[in-house]
This record gives sequence, structure tokens and C-alpha cells, in this order.
Amino acid sequence: MLLGLIIGSLLVIALAFDMGWTNVVLAVRNNIVFENRNQEYGAFFIRKAYNKTIGLALATTILALGLGVSVPTIIRMFENITMEDPNLNKNTTVDLTEPPPMEEKELPPPPPPPPPPPTIKTIKFVPPEVTEEEEVEPPPTQEEIKDENIGLKDKEGEDGPPPIVDAPVETEDNTIYDQIAIEENASFVGGVEEMLKWIVKNTNYPQLCKENQVSGKVFVDFVVGKDGSITDVTIKKGVNACPAMDAEAKRVISLMPKWLPGRQNGKPARVRFTLPVNFKLQ
Repeated sequence: MLLGLIIGSLLVIALAFDMGWTNVVLAVRNNIVFENRNQEYGAFFIRKAYNKTIGLALATTILALGLGVSVPTIIRMFENITMEDPNLNKNTTVDLTEPPPMEEKELPPPPPPPPPPPTIKTIKFVPPEVTEEEEVEPPPTQEEIKDENIGLKDKEGEDGPPPIVDAPVETEDNTIYDQIAIEENASFVGGVEEMLKWIVKNTNYPQLCKENQVSGKVFVDFVVGKDGSITDVTIKKGVNACPAMDAEAKRVISLMPKWLPGRQNGKPARVRFTLPVNFKLQ
């Protein structure tokens, strides 16, 4: 490519300095050829500006070639230049002040132990035994100890009844058990079949849902109490297309008669149920 540019440049230079009649771009020849002719014709201007146009094209080509050859060299020069931030390698010493000492708070002394109960006077009860030895001191008679506190040994102390020990208070179990965690599950009187019959009998299909041909299934959460009553009725999953179904399902479940309560550790317990109420157009 470089050789072609050199040859083309030489031809242009030779053509520019050729003053012979055969040089079609010679200005003198063109003036004679186009004398008394319409010089507005394009051939005259093309020949007149030929040398200038060829020179401009040649210079542009040489410039483009020079840039193409020098760009990789320039890129490599810039790649070898590393931009260093003077602050990157700068060592900075930071002095951290010591934290303030923590205040040592004295813990309050533990409460004193409760005083021991008063010692009650008791008389040792000695069961009668058959022995051949002579009793040195006969045991007290029933009449003598009828108003005394009986113990395993004689003990000096205050007269009066023995101290009353409080029995442990039994807390009420209000836990709500799931059906799988209860020992004895709650149940509808008569079983599942009777429960379904009761729900069908007492459920009213919402008129608005019926007119819009909407059907669906509402899942209702509720708790069977210790006495079998129905409490805490909520909608777990309803029918978005007709909210009236949710309200009707909640109403029916709330009106259910008392169940047989569940039992945990032999005592009545609260049990949570989830029951579907199905609304289906016949």
C-alpha cells in the first residue's frame, strides 16, 4: 500500500510539471480548447481543478495512513504511563483515645432468706411394745396427749397448732391445641355426618352470589372451648368474587351447637379447627 502511494504521488507530481500538449490538465491547453465554448460545462472545471483535487486526496491519504501507523504506537506509550495517586501510598497514623472506664455498679445485696417457721412443741409418740424389762418411765396416756402435736421425737417449742403448709396452686390450662396435638379430640354430637347435615340445613346461599353465578369454598377457623362452645370464629380463606359467602360461612359456624370438648391429661381443653363451607350452585 505504501509503495502504491509513492508511485501515485510521483505520477501526480510528473503530471503537474508536464508542460506538453498531451497533458489534458494543462491550463494553457484547456484555455485554447475551451475558447469560444461554454466554459460552464463541467469538463473545464474538472480539468482546471484536477491538480488541486489530486493533491488534496493524496495529502488526505498520506495523513490517514500516518495516523493508522502511529495510533498503535501512541496507545502503547499511554499504556506504559501509570497514573499514581500521591495519597495512595501515604501512611496516616490515627491515634485512638482510650474509651472512658466503665462505671462499676454495685449489685444490690440478695434479699435475706425468709425466717424459719416457729418450732412447735411436740410429744414423741411411742407405740406400745411387749418387753420383759421394767419400764422406767411410762409413756404418756392418750388423755394426756389428746391436745398435743404428735411427732417422731420430743421437741421444745411454742404451743399451738402445727404450721399450715400451702398446697401448690394448680394453674388453669388455657392452651389452644391443634387437632394432632390433643390427646382426645373434640367432636360434633352425632359425628361428622350429622355436622355436615346441620351446616347444609342452616346455610343460606347469598342471593347476590347466586345471581352472578358465583360458587366457591370458604375455610373457617374456630376454637371449641372447654365447655364445647364455638369461639374465635375467623375466615382463613374466603371467596374474593363474592364476600357475602365469607359472612354467611362465619355466621353458620358461629351458630353451631355445643360440641363434645377435647381433653388433655384427662381435663377439658380448647381445640382449634379449620372447616370448609362449600357453596355450590345446583
